[in-house]
Amino acid sequence: MTDKADRNEDCVVCGPSCPYRDEVLCLRKKIDDLQTIARTDALTGLFNYRHFCETLTNEMERVRRSGQPMALVIGDVDHFKHFNDTHGHELGNEVLKGVGRCIDRTLRKLDVACRYGGEEFALILPGTNLRQAQRVAERVRKSVAAEQISAEDGSVLTVTMSLGCTLFSTDCSVTPDQLVAAADKQLYQAKNQGRNCVCVEERKVASSSPVTQEEKSALFELLNNSANQDD
Repeated sequence: MTDKADRNEDCVVCGPSCPYRDEVLCLRKKIDDLQTIARTDALTGLFNYRHFCETLTNEMERVRRSGQPMALVIGDVDHFKHFNDTHGHELGNEVLKGVGRCIDRTLRKLDVACRYGGEEFALILPGTNLRQAQRVAERVRKSVAAEQISAEDGSVLTVTMSLGCTLFSTDCSVTPDQLVAAADKQLYQAKNQGRNCVCVEERKVASSSPVTQEEKSALFELLNNSANQDD
């Protein structure tokens, strides 16, 4: 009866009007709604911290299996406490809603945007390298800076956002907490550089091993022998 209910077919027992089937469908709808509520931030409409933690762990495992990198971006609204103290928490909530809208319309469907806590937001970007993540973060930053918040006195207010980016790839051995700490470090760097900017973790590329003198001598000897044979 469950499969038939899924296909909206008549119940084999009660026909087209089946109270049991209707109750099952109603319960399923409630379960779906509760699952959505459990992983959604009520204020911004983005995913919440719980969903962020679960998704980050899953995406890091996906990177290990697929070999495709993942970028993590953490952003923070600049001087948000001062904004709240000056304009009130209600208008502060409007700021957070506006940031949520800016982020939502900037990201791809496969990206995961979360309210990490307070005025801090986290973006999980699958299949994305650092330079691509930097471009995404810049789009978010510019969108937030352009967002206008209307105050009760008719004035128009704006805020800015600082963001930090890091990368997780197959050559990384960090934990989810360590990855977040790396993104946080870049966020703090953006704050220290004057805010309203994006900082990206610089990855050192291992240089090639230098050629030893013995290897050079062997190479020259091989070339000389080859030249003599040609003569």
